[in-house]
Amino acid sequence: MGLYYEFTKWLDHVVQYPGRKKVTENPDGTVDFERAEGEVVQRGTAQSATNFNNLEKGVFANQVQLLQTEQRMLQAERRLSDLNGAVGQVTLTNNRAYPFNNSSATVPIAKVRSSLNYDVQMEVISSSGGFVEEVIIYDKQVNGFKIKYTGSAKSVVIKHKVSGGIYK
Repeated sequence: MGLYYEFTKWLDHVVQYPGRKKVTENPDGTVDFERAEGEVVQRGTAQSATNFNNLEKGVFANQVQLLQTEQRMLQAERRLSDLNGAVGQVTLTNNRAYPFNNSSATVPIAKVRSSLNYDVQMEVISSSGGFVEEVIIYDKQVNGFKIKYTGSAKSVVIKHKVSGGIYK
């Protein structure tokens, strides 16, 4: 990305006798003041619309870039908060004989999502009384979801992590 602003090098106006004026009396009783500064040692940068508008353009370009950077930071914060997510644990039980299974449970989400576009990652922590074939997330809502497993296990502890779906 290049520079948006064209730098102006400002120079002071330097003269031999700064502030010196020549006074001329007019016939009507008024006086005129005229610069009598002597030799110009260094010609100063003109205070012109071109130079001042260049400053305005630079300030505006910096403001636009600042707003774009702020937008990128907000998006990065959103992605970061989505990665952090909410972690929980649920114990599911099944009291039916294999291949039947009634292990379903509803899991509430502490922070209500603004959309259903969130992910649930699962990890089986422990199981007893058989095997876990598959863990299934279904019926997602903004305030929770349902979870179940298939297989012959009688009890399963599942750790879950909910991330995404929050928009400011």
